[in-house]
Amino acid sequence: MLDERTLRALPKAELHRHLDGSVRLATIAELARRHALDLGVRSQEELAEQARVLTPLADLNEVIARFGILQKVLCCYEAIRRVAYENVEDAWFDGVKLVELRFALPFIAAGKRLANDEILEAVLDGVQEGAARYGIEVALIGILPRTASLQVNLAATQDLLRCARGSRPGAHRILGFDLADSETARPPEEFLPLVEQARAAGLGITIHSGENTSAAHVLRTLQLFRPSRIGHGIKAWEDAEAVRLLREGGVTLEVCPTSNWLTHSVPSLETHPLPALRRAGVRVTLNSDDPHLMGIDLVHEYELAARLYGFALADFLEMNREAVRSSFLPEEARRRILARHFPP
Repeated sequence: MLDERTLRALPKAELHRHLDGSVRLATIAELARRHALDLGVRSQEELAEQARVLTPLADLNEVIARFGILQKVLCCYEAIRRVAYENVEDAWFDGVKLVELRFALPFIAAGKRLANDEILEAVLDGVQEGAARYGIEVALIGILPRTASLQVNLAATQDLLRCARGSRPGAHRILGFDLADSETARPPEEFLPLVEQARAAGLGITIHSGENTSAAHVLRTLQLFRPSRIGHGIKAWEDAEAVRLLREGGVTLEVCPTSNWLTHSVPSLETHPLPALRRAGVRVTLNSDDPHLMGIDLVHEYELAARLYGFALADFLEMNREAVRSSFLPEEARRRILARHFPP
């Protein structure tokens, strides 16, 4: 059995970690005090209870509702920059050499006097500082929440793409585009023009799909959006055609086992389809999703995979190679990371 020390020292690449969904409890408490924020809790114990999901809730939507406290503390440039920096630092603690952090401008800005440009500036500055200190390769993925209005998502897309094309330090890190939130909130066709704008601007496309929905949703995502990666995508295992298309199309699934269990997307960790998908030849990567919200870190997911699915060091090495190959980083950077940290 692989122990924690061995797994923590193992070089890793992570493609699915939400910057705005993972805020340290101590940071939440400090930011609330500093900015006089009412989080609706009366003690540290109550904060820990309301700001984390440690046991399965009814469904994905109930888990999403727990993001409210995290959203409140992302209240200004200073707070967002700090959280961005700490996400990079947390990845370093996990032994990560390449991390792609995703964030949603409409989610962070909702109900606040925060312009998208200010949020982008804070994220870029925090990530730049963290990457410089810890030597990690960091890419950023902009998310559109499916529950936000078309007008809000259009503005977010335009601001994200303008920033990605600009000269601000760190702008080169904006490399991906994603749809998240409830997959059934709106007809997916409404988002196609925005996804195509991002693709035309050179951003890689990854779509949250098949997490708590069905294999039919994965099939529709593949046909409509033509992503190179899918966030979660685990329901594809229920349909042989979906599995075939993923395998033959070389589409990578960003899999997050504990998150899938907590959102009731799988009945148990033991029955998670991750090992079956991998045996079927589908490209899979192992990720933490929202680690602080879920009381885990990436090493926890590695321990779980070793214990429940029998994954060995060779399995983790190959999954990490796939993660690097599937990254939205430029090819030269991917080659350098593979040669340095994940040699054959």
